Order: sequence, then structure tokens, then C-alpha cells
Amino acid sequence: MSKKHLILLLSCFCFATEASAESLSSTPTTQVSVPGTTVQNAQVLTKGLLVETFLTNAWKKDSLTNLLGKSLASFDDYETYANAIKVRWDENNRAYGILVDPAYTGEIVKGITVKTSKKDFTRLLGTPAFVDQTNELLGYQYEGYYLFATFAQEKIKGISIYRRDQAKNTSTLIDMAKNLQAYGEKLSSPSTAQTFSIFGEWGAPDFTHHLHGIGTFAWEYPSLGIAYDGLEEDATLTIYSNFSAKNDLAAIKNAKNVVFSNQDAIFLEEQNRVVWEKIMIQYAKNEGVASPDKQTIALIDSDGLYSSANIRFYRKDFTPLTQLYPGYFVDDVTWLDNHWILYTTMEGSGVFNQVTGEHIVLLSPNKKPEGLSDFYDVDRVSVDIKNKAILFDLASDQQKPFKLTYQINGNQIKFSR
Repeated sequence: MSKKHLILLLSCFCFATEASAESLSSTPTTQVSVPGTTVQNAQVLTKGLLVETFLTNAWKKDSLTNLLGKSLASFDDYETYANAIKVRWDENNRAYGILVDPAYTGEIVKGITVKTSKKDFTRLLGTPAFVDQTNELLGYQYEGYYLFATFAQEKIKGISIYRRDQAKNTSTLIDMAKNLQAYGEKLSSPSTAQTFSIFGEWGAPDFTHHLHGIGTFAWEYPSLGIAYDGLEEDATLTIYSNFSAKNDLAAIKNAKNVVFSNQDAIFLEEQNRVVWEKIMIQYAKNEGVASPDKQTIALIDSDGLYSSANIRFYRKDFTPLTQLYPGYFVDDVTWLDNHWILYTTMEGSGVFNQVTGEHIVLLSPNKKPEGLSDFYDVDRVSVDIKNKAILFDLASDQQKPFKLTYQINGNQIKFSR
């Protein structure tokens, strides 16, 4: 299946979840009590209850750094840490999403680990608030967080946790909703209107998204259940079902361009994450490029915007490793050995070590190998693995390719003429 067909499948899935929510989930009922809550100040993350650790530290990155340690890699906006935890930090440096890998040894909440069977999982936590049978996904909604688990038959594949914030004051939101068009210029640029409207009330959005070609910004507070999108003169405000004070919004029930969605923003986020992961793994199986030892798969992902074009790296079992964002659409990749890979884009080329994360730009409009006269003289870049040489074919047929030889020693690479 081609990537375009896979992405189309994802788009269809997203529309289907909006149109047929009842077939995928039961009516979410907020469960206020937190199972197994105790105050934890453990210096070793796995010694405490994971959810309680994040709650106690108010989800703040600066408070959690000592427990998590140094980030080892990044994949699909999640930072990977040594204790089998991945964290997606929002733009305010608070944890928004947490992925718990099967290797994690601690308890998530009291009595629940990644080794818990599906039967015991539901016995301990009760009837799930969310069920997606297609993706074997169960979810629970609590006052301060969401807890999801995916299963393979009766075993847990992974656990996901999301922060949930509570709305304390709706008057500013109501005012904004009534004046979406009048406030459009400031609402579409939250970074320059930090004290305006709900930005002053709630702080900066969890996430902002630049709308290329439009010059404005979409933004969202998924932890609250609010999203803003579109041209500033005709933007839409969406209020999702997980907005905790939605019963106080009768005054804007019929306001222009205000949509009250039956979908839960966080459940929808988790569904899309699970489906996207499946799509990209299938794409990697079909079109990925294996390293010489077959232990690592590199996948070019350049069908979106140039700023999001990247190379995805997977282990041979297709669990994620890391990503490289060269800054432009990726044309080709070639493994130099089991760790180093050469990539080419319309803006040049470089090498990347998928183990250490070292990235060396060899050719760009702002950088060229010593001895090469001009970036724009290069017609294409290729590699001669046998002779350990990178060849820069020049536009003129009268000129020999510019050759750059390389030597690899472990994780070190050196270049010479």
C-alpha cells in the first residue's frame, strides 16, 4: 500500500471517529478519584506511582528532570528517556503526553504495571470510559489525567497518560467566542498577544501551529479541550467534550464559528496517535531502507511540509528509535555503515549517526566542502561505498565529480579530499 493511500486511510478514520463516536466509545464519565494515590517524592522514578509523580510535580519539566534524566532521542514529538518513558512536552514546558514502554518496571497507578493482564486491568480500574475495539484501546478519564492502554490479545502493548486541566473561569472564553472576528488579528498570533483574552487568563496555548501560505497560527489547549483554527477573519473555535466547564457556556451556544464537538480532544489525540503509528510502521515495512546488518530501518517521510520533512529510524522489530529533520524535503538516503547514513535534499546533503545523534551538514547554500567552488555547481550527490567516497556530480559534463572520501572508526567519521 502506498503512503498516499495510508494517509488517506488516516484521514478517513479521523472523519469516521467524528461521525460515529458512539461505535467507538461509551459516554465518558469523569472519575474524580485517583486510584492508588499517595504522595511520592522518590528520587528513582520507578519506585513511586508514575501518575502520582507527574501530578505531584505539576507536570513541570524543571521539576521532573532529576527523575527522568537526560533525553536520549526524540520521535514524533516525544522525548525518550532511559527508564522506558517517553514524554511530549508542551510549549510551556509541561508534560502533556507520556508513553510507557513494555520495559518500564514500576507501577503506573496502584496495582497497574505494563505486565498487568487485560482482565486485571479492567477489574482494578472498572468499566472504561473509552473503548476503541478496532485498535484494542481502552481509556479512563480522571480529574487530572487520562490513562489509556493498548492491547495485543490479553497483554498490554503500551500505556499512555495525558494531562487534563480544569477550566476555572469561563467569562474570558465567552467574551472571546462572541468576538472571534473582531479579535482575529491578536488571536491568530498568540506569541505577540500574550496577555490578550484567554492567553492572559490561561497562559500560552499548549501547542501552536503555523499555517504555511496563510501566515497565521492555529493553536490548541487539548488538555482543556479548546482549539482555534483558520483564517483570522473566519476562524473556528472548537470546544470539545472534555472541556470541564462546558455547562457554563450557554451564552455562546449559537455564536458564529463556535463548534461544540461531541468528541473528546484527548481521546481523539490518542486514537490518531495509535493509527498514525500503525500507518508509518506499515510504510516502513514496505519502503524503509535497512542498514547493512538489518538491525535498523530508515524511512523517508517527506510528504508534508518541508519544515516537517524527516527521516524516521526504527529497530528491526519496528519500534521507534529517533528522527532527523534536515530542514528540507529528503530525496534519498544511503547507509555508509550500520550507524552512519548519508541523506540528500534539494538543499544539499549531510550525514547522521542514528546511535549518537551526531549530524554533520556536508553541503548546503551556506556550507560546502573545502575545494568545491559553489553549492549551485552540484547537480547530484552519490556515494561509492566500496571506495568510501561521496561524489558531488557537477552540472558541467566537462568536469569530474568532486570527491570527498570518508573514514569511519566506531561512531567517529572523518572526511578528506
